[in-house]
Amino acid sequence: MLFPVLKEHNEALALGYVVARSIEVVLLLPAAIGPLLLLSMASPQSAHDPERFSSVRALSQAYDTWGYSTSVVFFCLGVLLLNYLLYRSRAVSRLISGWALAAVLPYLADGVLVMFGLLATSSTFHTLLILPLAMNEMALALWLLVKGFRPATVPPARESIH
Repeated sequence: MLFPVLKEHNEALALGYVVARSIEVVLLLPAAIGPLLLLSMASPQSAHDPERFSSVRALSQAYDTWGYSTSVVFFCLGVLLLNYLLYRSRAVSRLISGWALAAVLPYLADGVLVMFGLLATSSTFHTLLILPLAMNEMALALWLLVKGFRPATVPPARESIH
């Protein structure tokens, strides 16, 4: 939904934002599907196949190790592209977009630390690293709900031919 607004300022970066967020979503799908697979295998209707259960568990553990962290990389890339474009275009307050550009660094550091097993996602330090960007995301959402984009930055509506 942001692409039409962002492409007016830099179409290549706006498309990069869409691609980064799409890859992030694809990387997050196993987080939703894995537990459902384990639940379906635990049901009385399914045949108890220890080899299949072991395979699903191994996939789940591999995702826990690499899935979260790689999705964080693409999330951070999306944050950088979006907020760079918002900062340059002045579509929202520069305070909000500048805050995101600064807050993305600890978030990315968290993803790398988790990837290499130096930090657990259940730790307090993890929360401290992701909190600035989480708060920024909420501030941006609130800004857009209350004020929207600055009018000079929104492309004119195209007339439809009927």
